[in-house]
Amino acid sequence: MVKHSSTEEIGTAPPRPPRPGVVLTVVSLGAAIVALDGTVISVANPDIAADLRPSLAGLQWVTNGYLLAIASTLVIFGRAADRFSRRTFWLTGTALFTVASLMIALSGSINALIFWRVVQGIAGALVMPAGVGLLRATFSGPALSRALATWSGCTAIAAAAGPVVAGLLVQAQGWQSVFLINVPIGAVAVTLGALHLRDQRGTTETGRLDAVGAVLLALTMVSLAWGVLQAEHGHLDATVLGYLGLAVVLGALFVWRQRRAARPLLDLTIFANRTVPAATLLVVFAFFTLYGTLFFLTLYMQRVQGVSALEAGVRVLPLTAALALASALVGHLNARVGPRPALLGGMTIIAASAFGLSQLEVGSTYHAMWPSLLGMGLGIGMVSVASTDALVSNVHPRLSSVAGGLQQTASQLGGVMGTAVLTTLLSVAVSTGLAGNLAERGVGPDESQFVLDRADRVTQGEVPLPPGVGPGTADAIVEAGHASFVAGMTGAMSVAVVVALVGVVAALFVRKGEHSSADAVVMH
Repeated sequence: MVKHSSTEEIGTAPPRPPRPGVVLTVVSLGAAIVALDGTVISVANPDIAADLRPSLAGLQWVTNGYLLAIASTLVIFGRAADRFSRRTFWLTGTALFTVASLMIALSGSINALIFWRVVQGIAGALVMPAGVGLLRATFSGPALSRALATWSGCTAIAAAAGPVVAGLLVQAQGWQSVFLINVPIGAVAVTLGALHLRDQRGTTETGRLDAVGAVLLALTMVSLAWGVLQAEHGHLDATVLGYLGLAVVLGALFVWRQRRAARPLLDLTIFANRTVPAATLLVVFAFFTLYGTLFFLTLYMQRVQGVSALEAGVRVLPLTAALALASALVGHLNARVGPRPALLGGMTIIAASAFGLSQLEVGSTYHAMWPSLLGMGLGIGMVSVASTDALVSNVHPRLSSVAGGLQQTASQLGGVMGTAVLTTLLSVAVSTGLAGNLAERGVGPDESQFVLDRADRVTQGEVPLPPGVGPGTADAIVEAGHASFVAGMTGAMSVAVVVALVGVVAALFVRKGEHSSADAVVMH
C-alpha cells in the first residue's frame, strides 16, 4: 500500500515562501516610479506648456489630476488590498502605471495628457498601500522597521533624483521621455512581481467596502480643487461659490456616512485625540508649500532666468536632497523626544524658507535661492516623518493603517491645494499688475493690449511679443511680463509664510503617543 504522507508524494508542491530580500526590492522599485513622477513633472511643465499650449489651469491639472487621483482613492484601495489580494492590487497598479506612462508620452493634447495623468494617479494609489501591506506580511519586528525604512528611503531618493533625471531627459529627448522611462522600469517590476510576490490577504473581515464613502471623498476633493481653480482671475462668482459650496455639502455627507457605515472608509474616532487633526493639518500645510513652490519656481528659473531644463533640475536638488536626508534622520529624534520638536522646528524652517523665496527678484542669483530651497526640503522632511510618527503613535495599533493612509491622503491634498491656491494668487497678481507694468515702461496701447489678451501665458513665465515689434519695445514688454510674474510668485510665497506660521501653532497641540510607531510609513 502506498502512503500519501506528503504533498510531494501526491504531486503538489507547497507554494514557495516569499524571499524577503526580493520582495523588498520589487516593492521598493514600484514605489520609486510612483515617487519619481511626483517630482519630475515640475521640471517637465515648462516644455509641456511650450509644446501643448495649455491654459494655466490646464497646466495645473497636469499636476493636480495625478495628486487628486491618488488622494481620493488611496484609502479605499488600501482597504480593498488588505481585504482581497495585495499581490493582485500591486501588480495591477504597476502594470496600469506603466501603460499610463506610455500613453502620456504619446498624448498630442493637454486633455489627453491630463486624462492619462489621472489614470496614472489611480494606479499609484493601487501600488503604494498594497506594497506596504506586502512588506508587513513578509517582515516582522525589527526587520519590519528596517524594511519600511528602506522602502521609505527608496521613495525619498527617487523623489530627490526626479528633478535631475527630468532635466537630463527633457534636455536630451523632450518632455515625453520623462514618462517613457517608466515603461522599462515598470515592465521589470511587473515581471519580478509576478515571479516572486505571493498572494496575501491582510484581514479576514467580511462585508462590503464603503464605496459610497470613497465616492463622496473623491467628489469633495475634486469640487474643492475645481472651485479654487475657477477663482484663477480673482472673481468669486456664482460658479466658484457653487463648487466651493458643493465641496462643503459633499464633505458633510462624507462625515455623516462615516459615522453610520458598518465598515467606514475612515474611522472618525481617531480624531478624538487632538494630536490626529493637528498632525493631519501639518501635513497639508507642509505639502501645500512644497508643491506650490515647485510648480512656479521651475517656471521662474526656466522662463524668467532662462536656464535649461537640466540646470533647473540641478538647482532644485538641494530641496529634494534635504527632504530625503531629513526623512532618513528625523526618526531617531522622534524616538528620543517625540514628534513635537521636529514639527515645531520643521514648520519654523518652512516659514523662514518661504520668506526667503518671497524676496526673490527678476535678476536674483542662485545664491539668493539655494539656502531657502535647502531649508524648505529640510523642514518638509522633518514634518513629513514626524507627523506620521505622531499619527500612528496616537491611535490604537489596529488603526495604524488608517492613520498611515490619512497621512498619505493629507500630503496629496496639500499638494493639490498648494498648486491650486498659490498659482491662483499668482494669476490674480499678473492680471491686476500687468497693465501698470507695461504702462510704466512706456509700452504703447496696441502692443499692451496684445500682451494683455495673452496674460495667461505671462502667468506661466512666458512673454508674448507682437509681430514686428522693435527691439526696444520688445525689451520693455519682456521686463514688464517678468516683473508681473515675479511679483505674483513672491506674493504667493508670502501667503505660504502665513500658512507655515499657522502650522507652528498647530504643532503645539501634538503630543507623544503611547503606541509603537514602527509601522509609520511616509509617502513622498
